[in-house]
Formats: sequence, C-alpha cells, structure tokens
Amino acid sequence: MLDLALIRAEPARIKAALARRGVGPEAVDAVTELDGRWTARAEVREALRVRRRQISDEVARRKTHLRTGPDLDSDTFGAPDLVQAGRQVARELHALETEMADLKAKREEALLALPNLPATDVPDVEPAIEPAIEPAAEPAAEAAGHPPPAASPPWPKDFPPLTHRDIVEMLGLAQTAGSAGRGFLVWRGRGARLVRGLIRFMLDVHTREGGYEEVLTPSVATRPALTGSAHLPLLEEKMYRVEGHHANHSTAPSLTVGAGHDVFPAPSLTVGASHDVFLVPRAEPHLANLYAGKTLPGERLPARFVAAGPAFRRTVGGHGHGKGGLLRLHEFPTVEVYAFCRPDQSESELAHAVRSAETILQRLDLPYRRTLRPAPGLSHAAAKTVDLEVWAPGTGRWLEVAAISGFADYQARRTGTRYSDGHGRPRLVHTVGGAAVAVPRLVAAILETGQQADGTVRLPDALASYMGEGVLGGE
Repeated sequence: MLDLALIRAEPARIKAALARRGVGPEAVDAVTELDGRWTARAEVREALRVRRRQISDEVARRKTHLRTGPDLDSDTFGAPDLVQAGRQVARELHALETEMADLKAKREEALLALPNLPATDVPDVEPAIEPAIEPAAEPAAEAAGHPPPAASPPWPKDFPPLTHRDIVEMLGLAQTAGSAGRGFLVWRGRGARLVRGLIRFMLDVHTREGGYEEVLTPSVATRPALTGSAHLPLLEEKMYRVEGHHANHSTAPSLTVGAGHDVFPAPSLTVGASHDVFLVPRAEPHLANLYAGKTLPGERLPARFVAAGPAFRRTVGGHGHGKGGLLRLHEFPTVEVYAFCRPDQSESELAHAVRSAETILQRLDLPYRRTLRPAPGLSHAAAKTVDLEVWAPGTGRWLEVAAISGFADYQARRTGTRYSDGHGRPRLVHTVGGAAVAVPRLVAAILETGQQADGTVRLPDALASYMGEGVLGGE
C-alpha cells in the first residue's frame, strides 16, 4: 500500500507516477477527498472531547463544593444544565465517530485500489531490443533491466520442430484431467517424473547456490493474507474461493489506517466463520506474511525463501501467455523465490533473484531473453519487474517462465513487516519475489528444444541426473 503521509504531502507527484501505469488522477483524488473529510471530522472530534473533559471537570468541581458546603442548593449549584450538556456532547461524539468509521473504511478501500509507484528506471513502453542470451553465456551483473532480443534463435536441426502439445501426446506425458475439467492436467509416468525432477533441480539451485531457505506452504490462504500480499481485493474474480470454510477462531480485525499513521497494523491471520479462504494464486501470500506484524533484526537481512507448490487461477492467460497445450492452465506447479531486505539492499536482491533464475535456464541449455517490464504491465504491487522468457522452437514463440519483482515497501506496509535499523528504530522492509521458474512453460521449452528426428526428446544434462535417464521415449 502507498504511504498515506506521502499522498497527503505530494499528491501531484503520486498522480504523475501512477499516470505512467495508466491510473487516472481521480483514483488519488478519491483518497485525498476522503482523507480530507476524515481529518476535518477528527478536528471536530477533538474539540468535542475537550468540551467533554471541561464539562466533566466542572461537574466534579461543583460536586466537591456541595460536599464542603451543605447549605448550598444542590438543584442550583449541581448544574443539571451541565449534565444535559454532557449528554448532548456524548451523543454528538457517537454520531461523529460512526461517520468517521465509515469514512475510514472508504479511505482504506481507496488506498487499497492504488497500485505501487513504478520505479524511476522502469520504461513507459517496451524497450529497444537486442540479441538473445545464449545458454552458455554468463548472466550480466546488472541482471535487472536487460532489453529483449529482436530475433529468435535459429533451429539447428534438419526437420521441422513439433509443438510441445504434439510431443506430450506422442510420448503420453500428460492428459487433460477429466475429473477436474478443462485447464487441469494429470501428469503420467515420465511426465510426472519430469515435473518432479525439475522442481527438485530448481530447489537445489536456489537453496544450495542462491542462499534461499526452502519452505512448504499451504494450498489455501486467508483474505487478510491475500490482502497483505496485494492479491486482494483486485484479483478476487480471478481466484478460486473455498466455499463453506469455517474455523473456530475469533473474527480477524480489518486493516486500518489511524490518524497521522502511514502504515497498516499487522493483519491478523486468524480466520473467523465469516472469513473466506482461497486457493493460492502462488506461494507469495504465505511468503509475504511470514513475518507479518514483526520487526526483524536489520543485521539478519536479507532473509531469502523459496517455495514449490501449486498456483491456481480461474482465468488463464495474462502477460505473455499463449494458447493451448501447457500454456493455459487453471492449476500449475511453480517454484517461487522471495526475500525481505533493507531498502539499500533492494536493487541487489532483485538482481540476485534474477541471476538465480537465470542459472536454472543456463543449466537447462535454453536460449532465453531478459526484459524490464514497462510500467503499464506491472502487477498491482510491483515497482519493477524483470521478465525471463525462453524460446520454444515448435510453438515459435518466446514463453515467459519467470517474473521477478521488486515491491519496495508496498507489501510490507500492508503486512506490518519491519526491521530494526542501527539505532533501534523500526522501519518497513523492502520485499522482492516472483516465479523462478514456472514449470509447465519450462517443460514446453525443454520438450521442443530437445526433440530429435526419431521422436525422442534429449534432456539437458543437468536434468538427466534427476530423471535417471537422458532421453524420453524410444522404447
């Protein structure tokens, strides 16, 4: 979430930055208008509270005089008019605070609707294009921001390449899950082993070489958790909600922004009977909330995590998505990296995550390209996103397999995750995360790149050790 104090202080700058994402000024105006009304009523509330204290003090003073002066007339000196005035102030305060609570909820809703500010080095349009990165090439130190290539890699074999869809069917690697419906797959035999081997391979690279701690997360997440990661409320229509979920916990409080505060308090992750849970769109909601409401020691940052698990979405497609085969699924396995860091580590952590994902593509001998996503294509929470795409010669397209984003303090402000600086002061952490790498598209590229004239598929050497064989098919 954006800093409310910053919106109050520099609304014009916020409007200009969000305009790069295609967000109109009225979205910021909605926040400032509601905040202005709330602030004005807060001033009236303070005046009423002062008046209430004055009446209370005067009533107490007169009661003291009545006790020490028995000859005084209690009906006159007791000032029933003051008691009535006090009751009237109490009624006005109650009505005002009810109105303020409504304004506060509407302000929170308007704040949640504002996306993150794009980083200053994020382009407004697709950047200029350069040659592809060959599999043997070392990743550039400045991993974030490398422009994409213009030309596709040449097909070096003397037969026309098949699509991964044809190869999957020919080798019997997967089939549509009739028990779940269109957009879901059942991986079979070597196909299942291929998926499992890829996940193990990627986890080993991230944990052993990238310094990420492996975590295993649930397949469902609560509404507060998804709000903290900024998937809700924006993406609710694209997510699967679990019907009939109940838990014996107290109702979680709403996220609130108090007067003069620019951060959300930590959301409660308990689930009440009235709270929804959703199938996770990725592991990110759980990773983003690992330290919700907590303050981390600054010297222990960055803290890096990697999780493998399913990703669910009701709609298929999106940025860089294609059609058919493994490219349009409602559920798919993915490996995701995530890091908490200090603001001064934010850029280097983004580069580190991108290099870790690039290492996987290089070990798999896949031509890939890297690009800095333009501002209009950024996700709601992202300030900057680096996309990695691999070439699929049969499909004839570049397939996005990784998208690593820097979120600045946008998610941390929602989750209340902070670190202690060198002076013991709590400050919001920065977060970095994304898919590294999504499995189905990686499988598609491996099958299409490794296909042979005899119908078999030669696997990359790095993957063969996880499969126990170097060739698919050919029995």
